Amino acid sequence: MNARSKIKQLDLIPKPNLECGGSLENSRKQKRTLSSKKPMHLVLKANKITLFRNRDFIQRTLHKQSQKFGHRILTWSVQRNHIHLLIRIWDRNSYIKFIRALTGLIARKLGRGLWKFRPFTRVLSWGREIWNVNNYIFKNEMEVFGFWEYQPRRKVPDS
Repeated sequence: MNARSKIKQLDLIPKPNLECGGSLENSRKQKRTLSSKKPMHLVLKANKITLFRNRDFIQRTLHKQSQKFGHRILTWSVQRNHIHLLIRIWDRNSYIKFIRALTGLIARKLGRGLWKFRPFTRVLSWGREIWNVNNYIFKNEMEVFGFWEYQPRRKVPDS
């Protein structure tokens, strides 16, 4: 083997972390990665299991707030204790206002201390990644209504 073939090129510009949130740890060393050009998977996790019972209110609130701030909700699912959204945002400032308004209005209706974690967001690439998230949200929807039997998800190892 040639000595040159074993040399690995250095990454001078680090790749951005495309997912953020989902915990309460203070990890605010950099801004949340958001994209107005690509869809995002957004998950809101609650302490209580009252979200599904208030599905109509949450749906109306999602629709109203997404229109108000210019975002497009592609797919959504309200589970017993969390909400999944596949969303395209307009820009960073409108996303911040949208998420504050949405979580605030839902918490005002369902009670203080509703949210368990910060919103989890993940910027998706076009194609297979969007397809997989869309199918995942659909599968969650079928399970919550009882059309399909719940199948436990595999644990993702901590990095």
